[in-house]
Amino acid sequence: MNMPPDVPPQAYALLSLLQAHLKHLDKVEGEILPSPQWEATVESARTVAAVKAPGLEVTAEDIPMIVGTGSPDRRRRLYASMPVSPRVAALADESEVALFAYNRRGRLQPANRTATASQSRPWYPPAKAIAPMRIIDDTVWEPVVAATGDTGRPSLAEAAAGWLVLLIFIVLLGAAAYAALWYFHIV
Repeated sequence: MNMPPDVPPQAYALLSLLQAHLKHLDKVEGEILPSPQWEATVESARTVAAVKAPGLEVTAEDIPMIVGTGSPDRRRRLYASMPVSPRVAALADESEVALFAYNRRGRLQPANRTATASQSRPWYPPAKAIAPMRIIDDTVWEPVVAATGDTGRPSLAEAAAGWLVLLIFIVLLGAAAYAALWYFHIV
């Protein structure tokens, strides 16, 4: 990814998330566009994608702005961390703007019908794209946690499930090793 040298850390984190999603959906990398109304903007051969800073909601005024950003013959995608109201989602559908919601762990999920047509399920980018998201300070995420209740961190049940899977894998690996040793009459 060609990154300009003067990109702020938060914009870098969101740009890496946008680039990873472009590679996932369009199989291409995008060029960074300078646009003051968005935290980060990327344009590829097929898509113009912009992201709002964590904690900022998508408003009805944002839809015409994303339509006017970049080349006119491209699909539009707008990413936000806050929930999207049904009125704004309907307006985005009319303008064929795909709205995606992202969280602290980088999960991207569709927030309107246009986005659901291109990606039906939530998507987690690779670790290389999520790593810069740690740059964004916890105070930036506080409005998102207040609005959605999603801290972006694994719950105790998710962490326990991860350890349980690891434990089962180790037990199966040990059982396979014991079976191999028993088969060759070593044990």
